[in-house]
Amino acid sequence: MFDGPTSSSPIVLSLDGRLTWVVNPRDDTVSVIRNDKHQVLKTIAVGDEPRAIAVDPDNKFAYVANAAGSSLSIIKIDNATFGGFKAAVTKTVTTGAEPWNVVISPDGKRVFVANSGQDTITVVDTATNASIGRVDVRNSVCNVGDRNRHFQPRGMAITADSRQLYVTRFLSFTRTNGRQALDSGKEGVVCRVSIDTASTKIADYRAVEATPLGASRTGFKIDSTGDGVPDETLAFPNQMQSIVIRGSRAYLPNIAASPQGPVQFANSTQAFVNIVDGVGTGNLTDFGALNLNVGARDPEPGKTKLFFANAWAIAFTNQSGDGNAYAVSSGSDLLVKLNVDAAGNLSFTGDADTTRYIDLNDPANPETSGLNAGKNPLGLAITRNGKVAYVANFVSGNVSKVDLTTDTVVDVIQTASRPTPGSDAEINLTGAEMFFSSRGNFVGPASVALHDRLSSEGWQNCASCHFDGWSDGVIWSFPSGPRKSVNLAGTFNPRNRQQQKILNYSGIFDEVEDFELNIRNVSGPGAVATPGPCANPNTATSTFDPNHGLMIADTGNKNRPPCVIVPLAKRNVGRREMTVNPAGSSSQIKALTALKEWVQNAVRVPTPPLTDAQVAGGVPAADIAAGRALYAAQRCATCHNGGIWSRALKNFPSPPPTSAIACERDLGAAAPVGSACTTANVTGNPVGVQFLPAFLKDIDSFNLGVAGKGNGIGKNVGAPEKAAPNIVAGVSQPPQDALGIDYNGDGKGAGYVPPALLGAFATPPYYHNGACETLACVVSDVDHRTAKGTIPDVLGDLADRKKLVRFLESIGTQTQPF
Repeated sequence: MFDGPTSSSPIVLSLDGRLTWVVNPRDDTVSVIRNDKHQVLKTIAVGDEPRAIAVDPDNKFAYVANAAGSSLSIIKIDNATFGGFKAAVTKTVTTGAEPWNVVISPDGKRVFVANSGQDTITVVDTATNASIGRVDVRNSVCNVGDRNRHFQPRGMAITADSRQLYVTRFLSFTRTNGRQALDSGKEGVVCRVSIDTASTKIADYRAVEATPLGASRTGFKIDSTGDGVPDETLAFPNQMQSIVIRGSRAYLPNIAASPQGPVQFANSTQAFVNIVDGVGTGNLTDFGALNLNVGARDPEPGKTKLFFANAWAIAFTNQSGDGNAYAVSSGSDLLVKLNVDAAGNLSFTGDADTTRYIDLNDPANPETSGLNAGKNPLGLAITRNGKVAYVANFVSGNVSKVDLTTDTVVDVIQTASRPTPGSDAEINLTGAEMFFSSRGNFVGPASVALHDRLSSEGWQNCASCHFDGWSDGVIWSFPSGPRKSVNLAGTFNPRNRQQQKILNYSGIFDEVEDFELNIRNVSGPGAVATPGPCANPNTATSTFDPNHGLMIADTGNKNRPPCVIVPLAKRNVGRREMTVNPAGSSSQIKALTALKEWVQNAVRVPTPPLTDAQVAGGVPAADIAAGRALYAAQRCATCHNGGIWSRALKNFPSPPPTSAIACERDLGAAAPVGSACTTANVTGNPVGVQFLPAFLKDIDSFNLGVAGKGNGIGKNVGAPEKAAPNIVAGVSQPPQDALGIDYNGDGKGAGYVPPALLGAFATPPYYHNGACETLACVVSDVDHRTAKGTIPDVLGDLADRKKLVRFLESIGTQTQPF
């Protein structure tokens, strides 16, 4: 048996330390590495999109969780010796939807699979390799606040005595008396499951305790009150993919969210490691969080200042006494080194704002450049002597071997296949690199930066807010108002990838390329103080930073930024852009175009919960069928139809006609090019953002769920309709009114773009301002389901609404659209 706790991970070491097992999600394989020679011993085909692996202490079986396959591949190891190693999949167990993690108990008797899309945990008896049942997390004490919430169990860790299983809730929900778009408005949850590995009765595996994890100080300040004095900021833990036990504490790296605004890279996502104390007892407590980004403020001498985007995994060099921890920064391609003492306290390796990092993707170092670059690390395993770490890198499809005595990369082992040069697969993989990287390496020559252009000092990437292309479930304060991070799986029709939905809730973008503005102004440093040349001749100037972003001057000069970037009024597809040279290829791939191609072709729709026809205890298929009939009877397809499940299908080549563009405010001489701003009287103080009114639908959801606004629903957790405040000379300006109603009486501004329903169950909350955290809340909204009384209501009965919810939860790629 193992002599310590175990945890879920995409990479694990065998107990004897001779083999490293790692999943290859884009190849649907598992690689077995011989550690003494740093060679792949065998590659084994498994299920669709393997995401985690566990190996029993006797080296007899390996267990692989296949997220897209809703299955567990069981690999039988016939010979664990180097000379005659044999291993193959001998059994596949249907689990539940989206099994993202798997862990084995230290005594080797039970395997646990976190079915993130089913809200269950499958328990497997290793003696028979058969399922003994599923722990229902959704209908347990752990689903605090509302049993209709989608818990999404993710990271798992088991105590050394094999008696307690700890499971993270992936996304955060509002706390008691909390609301959306507040830095302190949400909380994470760790669920304690009592387990008895000697029992084959599923009743002996019970969720028994929920521990909320509240917001913590970030260590960064910004003026939020308008008095010119920087204020303390908070962030709540979110996207908790993993949990690791050491002693009496558990550690949860995550992408913490600080959504309140102003919108600025240092005031949005954070690199938290949350800590809970009391592991192994019945009294787990929130011990606060360490923000890794604080330790990036003052880098070690000779190192580039880089923040630690997307803390995703953590491992320790020892299990007791003083030692070190290494956390994965999946966005910045870094390992972050920390000290840990005997009591389990984490600290930086330098001083209060300095901690060491190991760069897995440094183009100036032959050990970490080209084919040796480690891109998008998602997990790590440390040898029992604490001297070596193996890091699994998703985008580059390799494993970095790190010497922890010198904190250097000493070898890289390729595990996943590389795409054929010049192929669509190569373009898509380059797009994935742009999406998952907070830095980026680009082709020269140029006098401006060819590296680290994707955010300010590696702060964040697209995946910081769109996990795997989906959503972080956060309501952010944006320039157009409170807006949920949308699920990008609904951007293009999976049945016809040429069909695209109008983007964002107010139709303010019509091209994926429009998000260049987010790269520059949200993730990046924003405008430069002094305008510089942007075209030839030099008379044209721009305040766009030439050292950030993917677009360049329209003349093709990489040393100069574009003169103008506007959504809607200008076509941004096909603009001049930075290029990438993939490792081992002669291709020069357009970076922004590749990012769009990845969103268009590679973002998959989350798998809906499995039915009772697919797995025992699944969702009743009869309820789904009845719910579909009710969907038709209520005429929901009026707004949510077609392969994208939204009426807001783009039906024009960019840019749209000037007559199709509107904005809610009289901007006068400052009106954007091509705007259709009115000179009529304007009520309130709305933001001057352009939008496409033809794609909006009014269901009376403006200020929905906002206390005191007369439009209440559920627990009134909706974010008020205020746009993010601007910062001028370090002072926060009063926030303007958000888009969503007709401020000028021209009949064009009311409503929002109907969102796609593809995989909606996996991406709560709902409505643009997060007024509903469950689909049950959504269908309870009479104004919504009747389109403000224009459609007869056939859903007055609660039992019928529950069946409709079952259908909405089931909408995926295979669901026949209306």
